[in-house]
Amino acid sequence: MKVSKKILFFMLFIYSIFFKSALAGLDKFSYLDKVNIWIIERKIDSKTNRIYCRASIPKKGTWFSSRIRLDKKGDLVEPFQLKDKSYRSNKAILEVKDALNSCRNSGLIYLP
Repeated sequence: MKVSKKILFFMLFIYSIFFKSALAGLDKFSYLDKVNIWIIERKIDSKTNRIYCRASIPKKGTWFSSRIRLDKKGDLVEPFQLKDKSYRSNKAILEVKDALNSCRNSGLIYLP
């Protein structure tokens, strides 16, 4: 049975979509969840099988220079001062910390 070029191309296209999504978060941070204006990202280290999770408020610029984020201890890090301090709400930060704990304890399957 001869496979047409269109069918072969379609199969390769579908495979590449699923393969990329299967590798999401492998050895690089990728989007996992959103809590209010905070973004939760996760990375799985393929060498150690450890899961790393982080939370930040996306802004233009690099991770360290312009993102408001929580550090490893869960403390708020503000690389610059903003006029809008709505992200400082204790309730919002507690929700983000809960999402980070869920991410860190979820294994491969994350359920928000």
